[in-house]
Amino acid sequence: MIIGIDASRANEEQKTGVGWYAFWLIEELKKITPENIRVVLYTREPLKGQLADLPENWQEKVLGWWPKKYWTQIRLSWEMLFHRPDVLFIPAHVFPIIHPKKTVMTIHDIAAKRYPETYNKFERWYTVWSAKTALKKLWRVIVPSEFVRQELLCYFTARHEHKITVIKHGCHTELFEYDNLIDGQEILRFYGLNSDYLISLGRLEEKKNTIGVVKAFEQIKMSLREASKGDEAIPRDRHAPVVARDDSGLKLLLVGSPGFGYEKVKQAVEESPFKDDIIIPGWVKGKDLKVLLGSAKVLVFPSRYEGFGLPILEAFAAGVPVVAGQGSSLEEVGGEAVLYCNSGNIQEIADNVELFLNNPELTTEKINLGKERLKKFTWQKTAEETLALLLK
Repeated sequence: MIIGIDASRANEEQKTGVGWYAFWLIEELKKITPENIRVVLYTREPLKGQLADLPENWQEKVLGWWPKKYWTQIRLSWEMLFHRPDVLFIPAHVFPIIHPKKTVMTIHDIAAKRYPETYNKFERWYTVWSAKTALKKLWRVIVPSEFVRQELLCYFTARHEHKITVIKHGCHTELFEYDNLIDGQEILRFYGLNSDYLISLGRLEEKKNTIGVVKAFEQIKMSLREASKGDEAIPRDRHAPVVARDDSGLKLLLVGSPGFGYEKVKQAVEESPFKDDIIIPGWVKGKDLKVLLGSAKVLVFPSRYEGFGLPILEAFAAGVPVVAGQGSSLEEVGGEAVLYCNSGNIQEIADNVELFLNNPELTTEKINLGKERLKKFTWQKTAEETLALLLK
């Protein structure tokens, strides 16, 4: 039997959530796939690093494609036309037009259906079309949460409900367990973080509600400023520009690559009276991310829509409390270990963050609950359930 896996997203240098899902799932599948099963990893370019270390019954197949665009739909389809495996697994949400009868694809979310304004016109159409067509045409689809399963049934037909399997993501806790690395302070200084800070993880975009994070940070800073001034009245020319200050030194770290709507995010930061306290380092590599997350006061994650929400598990592993948006999969992932808020209510986001900043007992309680809850989510379990589905 031959299992083919699209490893293109797992092989990307700057991986986001979907890329890490594909990467860690493939790494765990290497450990448990029987030797009598051959596995082929399809990729646009040679596999890099750990991903390239393959068991004897695994091989990589580089499918070169100079136009770069539409690699899945054209180049991978061409491969399927002449050398198709018995089962094809697509960890990302784009499948080749030509594919084996037994093709399995992971649909991570259908956010473009609920929040079309958070995507450009093409992505809005394409992601919805891909999910809808996969549900109709493919042998099976995997979703990372019960929330996404219900979304598919709500927006599309329930006739294909039997094709949907919920397999939750995992988390490598050792990658985020913060152990006060010797060079931790050096890393913090490199990013301009010599004091307390909040952290936000994920693409800087409308769907992630990055502007909401910035506005909530402003509310928190204003609250800290007022607290530091006590009841003293501060006369000010109402026509003069606001120059807001506080003595806390609290900063906001926005970790992630630009996404759709980034120009608005950039404008919100530039116009913020606290712009000097907002740091945007872009995508951050593993060891640095471990230190940056583990040293943060709170993970602020009021995303408008998530199919799963890996940053919550990463924060649990790092021992950092979480404020997250309600109404999508995040409550399913975080359980009672997270404080939830209405993503559209800036004051509610700010108030929840301040609860952690001002209440060490609550912070400790939620961190402990998070570490306990983390035991339910492992990549080993994800791989075992995925392999069982592929071998059906």
